[in-house]
Amino acid sequence: MTYITPSQEQAHAGLRAIKVVLTSAGPLDEPRRAAIAAVQRYLLRTDLDIDALDPIAPEELARAAREPALREQLVSGLCAMTLCGERVDERELLEVERFAAALGARPPAVRQLHRLYERQLLLLRIDISRNALLGKSVRRMLDEGGVYGLARNLASFAGILENEPVAARYRSLEGYREGTLGKALFTFYRENGFSFPGEKRGVPEGVLTHDLSHLLAGYGTDLRGEAMTLAFQAGYRRENPFGILVFLLVQLQQGVQLTVLAPSQQGMLATPGLADDLVRSFVRGTRMNIDLMDDWDFWSVMSVDLEELRHRYGVLPLAAAA
Repeated sequence: MTYITPSQEQAHAGLRAIKVVLTSAGPLDEPRRAAIAAVQRYLLRTDLDIDALDPIAPEELARAAREPALREQLVSGLCAMTLCGERVDERELLEVERFAAALGARPPAVRQLHRLYERQLLLLRIDISRNALLGKSVRRMLDEGGVYGLARNLASFAGILENEPVAARYRSLEGYREGTLGKALFTFYRENGFSFPGEKRGVPEGVLTHDLSHLLAGYGTDLRGEAMTLAFQAGYRRENPFGILVFLLVQLQQGVQLTVLAPSQQGMLATPGLADDLVRSFVRGTRMNIDLMDDWDFWSVMSVDLEELRHRYGVLPLAAAA
């Protein structure tokens, strides 16, 4: 399910539903206000006063949005906006469930929201990882190398052994021409002190798309840059884009550690301007004409100039997303 641009009527109805959910437990907190403002400014292109909006009944929202994919997107969006707050309240969960029932849509985000509220953290980690970044990557490693290949990838990541043929292939990127994706990746890893796939403590090849997304989008590796890269990936994702947004918000807003590859943080959306940056990054991703997480053969373009690939894939310049 790629992101669907709603009509102005549908966007208005969706914002009214957001207000119903997010004010069910009390006044809007500042992180949610910032998120709503950013979504309106960069994604919906509206400028409505959220405080002045009338509440909407779930059945009215269902009449405004009849397409099943849009209904699923709306319910996923309600879950994502709920995660933008300082905490998740039971009353918010009940409102999300009311809208999900009326729209006949129950995406994975609804289940994940419940698991976060109930502190079923092990199940939450497995669920989000399977539905967001890792599921297809693990399947790809299994398809390409079988169980043995997957085990070797994981053993390298754990620092148990080095997979020399894989590591050597990535080290060979040093000889690529300046400006190419391959040379940029080599420089990115060496300058940041990262280990290549195959090297001890190197990331599994199945998640390398994240680092290549850093390069294509031009985002840094600090916590803000990591968050923007994840939002960018969510935007270009064609299958369950909100899965990545849930991953991002649970890890960096709700403070639940989902992966050892990046630190968690509580309340990151309190950072001034971050909500705007994240939505702009998401919009940049939606403008792309390729899902890099859908069996993209990055080795076939390692010798292509990075700027050419940005043009080929429809990556907007940073300034154009403002």
